[in-house]
Amino acid sequence: MIKNVIFDLDNTIIRDHDEDAFCYKEVLKKNGYNENDYLRLNNVIIEYDSVINEDNCKYDKNKMLEFINDKLNTNYTIRLIDEILEAVGKYWTKDVILEENIVKYLFDKYNLYIYTNYFEVCQVKRIENIGYAKYFKKIFCADIYGAKQFKHCFEKVLNEINCIPDECIFIGDTFKTDIASANSIGMKAILFDCDNKYNGKDFDFNKNKIIHNMNELLNIL
Repeated sequence: MIKNVIFDLDNTIIRDHDEDAFCYKEVLKKNGYNENDYLRLNNVIIEYDSVINEDNCKYDKNKMLEFINDKLNTNYTIRLIDEILEAVGKYWTKDVILEENIVKYLFDKYNLYIYTNYFEVCQVKRIENIGYAKYFKKIFCADIYGAKQFKHCFEKVLNEINCIPDECIFIGDTFKTDIASANSIGMKAILFDCDNKYNGKDFDFNKNKIIHNMNELLNIL
């Protein structure tokens, strides 16, 4: 019996796109760097996820800074990273995918959580900005709990919730880091494929479902 619903955040609850990059532009300018490098910076920050591994599974600001400076041949400081995370959390445009009526419906039936592959200081603020913090019992972030694509990190989250995999379902937009990760510890999952880009290959329909609109959750959960 499902008691807990765990959501991904970016591109599942909120839309994560150009607003982040424009925040980078403003922070670069404020700190005396070339503001026109904001798209390059955005792309490298996205790429940082690819170097996270099982032995170093937590997002780390200093390691991300080192990765950025190496990739872009820059000399950015940790202050820039801190200000970027603060700006993204504070000034990000409130573009919501998961409508509040759906959240309220689920809130009345389940314990709701978020597990996101990014930094707590940024992600918690974004949920507060859209007024959703009151619906979620906790937001688990990769700088504290490790990235969700690693089994032992996902298990750590379930241990803190104090539940078994059969009592949880995960909802996210990425097959590898969301659906496959949940399945690896015995959880069922729902893939949010809003752009109809997933072809269903290697998808276990006995464990999982695919939705293209969040309203479909009302008929599933």
